[in-house]
Amino acid sequence: MSLPMSAPFGKTGLATFLAPMQDITDAYFMEIIARRGPPDFYVAEYFRIHEFFEFEPRVLRAVLSRPGGRPVCAQFIGGDEAHILRALRELSKYPQITSLDLNLGCPAPKIYRKNVGGGLLRSPEKIRALARAIRENWGGVFSVKMRLGFDSSDAFEGLFSAVLDGGPDFVTVHARTVKQLYRGACDYSKIALAVKMSPVPVVANGDIWSAHKALEVARQTKCAGVMVGRHAVRNPWIFRQISEAARSETPYSPTLGEVRGYVGDILRSVLASSARYPDSRMKKYLNFIGASVDPDGAFLREMRISRGVPELMRVCDKYMLGGRARLPFPQEPYAGVCPRPNHEDRCQETKK
Repeated sequence: MSLPMSAPFGKTGLATFLAPMQDITDAYFMEIIARRGPPDFYVAEYFRIHEFFEFEPRVLRAVLSRPGGRPVCAQFIGGDEAHILRALRELSKYPQITSLDLNLGCPAPKIYRKNVGGGLLRSPEKIRALARAIRENWGGVFSVKMRLGFDSSDAFEGLFSAVLDGGPDFVTVHARTVKQLYRGACDYSKIALAVKMSPVPVVANGDIWSAHKALEVARQTKCAGVMVGRHAVRNPWIFRQISEAARSETPYSPTLGEVRGYVGDILRSVLASSARYPDSRMKKYLNFIGASVDPDGAFLREMRISRGVPELMRVCDKYMLGGRARLPFPQEPYAGVCPRPNHEDRCQETKK
């Protein structure tokens, strides 16, 4: 085994990452983001590592891509050391893959009930053992993505120490617990604590909804980078805007007409993937994009009840073209406009 690599960025500056999102961050979407200003790094959807695992071709294609010339990190989710070691041997057959992340943060109940992803945050000794096994058998960059805890952040310091004992090159911390899912306010004070504890860079994740918010979180926590997920789906220019703001430049301001072009790119990628229900797949993206289309949420309401791709695109044209095409697309989501149709009551309390 070759000597371990170190983090491909330092503890100063502000590196940017596109977060892994199931059924969204495929090779097509990463390239769409790259055309509008790529992040420094991408993290692909996870490989499920279990007794009968196989690397899913769609995810492997994303990991092997280099959208905008930027690297893509593979991610494992699993809880069995022997299976993970076997997966590492398989991963080593692809010398193009130089970065691997261990998922300790997925909040989906069907995942954590198997004691993987965020479920592992109930087992600090298992976290320590898994991380050490990866570190000892993987010569590339090794990172961990975690949350503050399972149902409470009270044990965060011990959990973070267990992660550090595994020897990662950097750690990404989502500032919520697993049971919070994506609801409620982020606790960035815990990320600031992690930065003070850690000899390696710490990346902040959770509610990074604009360039201004990215710089605010960096100032508050002294983190070395920010990871953006849902808000990069809403605003694919966010990484360009963060980079410009960090240089004290005025961030780029796209128009609704440009957003309609982005929607068209997504549609072409969805159709190319032969999705069984392309209109439903498109709505996954449009639910996020719609949070910045109009302040009343009228676009989201019409979009959600539309049937079929032609009708869906007519709704997009109505709100993004014609007299609205030159209107600015705001960096932040409109207050009270919720991208998740079953969370409207919570959107009055916090931006999602």
